[in-house]
Amino acid sequence: MTVSFESLGLSETVLEGVRASGYKAPTEIQERTIPLALEGKDLIGLGETGSGKTAAFGLPILHRLHGEEAGLRALILVPTRELCVQVAEDLRRYGQGTGLHICTAFGGIDIGIQESAFKRGLDLLVACPGRLIDHLERRNLTLENVSTVVLDEADRMLDMGFLPQIRRIFVRCPLRRQNWLFSATMLPEVEELCGNFMPEAVRVQIGGLSQTPRTISHRFVAISNTDKERFTEELLRRQDRRVLIFVNRKSTAEKLGRMLKRIGFPADSIHGDKSAEARHAVLRAFESGRTRFLVATDVAARGIDVDDIGVVLNFDMPMAVEDYIHRIGRTGRAGASGTAITLVAPIDRRMHKSVIGHLNGESTPGTGDRPGGGPGGRGRGGRGGRPRDGGKRRKGRPGASA
Repeated sequence: MTVSFESLGLSETVLEGVRASGYKAPTEIQERTIPLALEGKDLIGLGETGSGKTAAFGLPILHRLHGEEAGLRALILVPTRELCVQVAEDLRRYGQGTGLHICTAFGGIDIGIQESAFKRGLDLLVACPGRLIDHLERRNLTLENVSTVVLDEADRMLDMGFLPQIRRIFVRCPLRRQNWLFSATMLPEVEELCGNFMPEAVRVQIGGLSQTPRTISHRFVAISNTDKERFTEELLRRQDRRVLIFVNRKSTAEKLGRMLKRIGFPADSIHGDKSAEARHAVLRAFESGRTRFLVATDVAARGIDVDDIGVVLNFDMPMAVEDYIHRIGRTGRAGASGTAITLVAPIDRRMHKSVIGHLNGESTPGTGDRPGGGPGGRGRGGRGGRPRDGGKRRKGRPGASA
């Protein structure tokens, strides 16, 4: 029996926004978490990228806030400015009939612009932790009436070193509040955070933990570093769908993006050295189809929410298995098929082995798959400071080369 949004207990005003967004039926994570959220439960929602987590927490928040007294009553914390913008846009679309004021707080733009927006009205805030703390210290807002706090992409947030900021934010919120945490992977740091702040939370897990969508096929290509650009050019000439290309360095993103544009491809790049305005323009061009090929670093790509990305190309091998999961989760969304292609240079053999092991169910991210071993692997030296920027499976074992 197909479950409808109407059966989940949402108000008619919110349902109108859902229909206007073109949604026909809830995804599994929405079906299972929304009723619990409306009952007032603390929640841990675990699901692969593209499983519909934004609506899973966004719709019950809109339902609850609509018709209540004005003022900041819900807070959603996200790891990057791109995701901040994306989540806010989604919630404004879902809540178009509610009259709620939904604002954002992220770095890279004049803080006074955000302060002015708060003064015009603020019911729900989507924020990056660092910029939110800036606003709190300036007394631009208060969290004393917040009744719901959401951590979106909690695994990435903690991996980027935001735990100290999250703790500072939590102590500014009322003790009696509802906490929801959504994540694609369950790292040890996420487990610890849940144990400390939401010990009675109901856990809803969709699919195997940290698994890749079944609609994605995986391809690994043994290659030298000097041949990567040639391979990429040849690949893109055969593609008529969007391609998202991941690299590990901002300088590589800029260089590769410029090269692709120079030879005539509808391509661009996104990374942390570009201004917030420039990154927003690049994302809009990619989402609209004006740009079909986008080169991105891991952090800069967190706000990309496009359903018809046909191929994810790992130009650089990711630094950890969970990074591989997040990257390829940008394709194969909403039931569509997708392809993940990873270029494996000689130096990448160890990480390639870890990725293959995970795809074959031999390991779990967060338990030694990072270089350096041990939970979290990159070492504590990289945590707690400034954030870094850094399916359908083929039959049989995923291949080591193509």
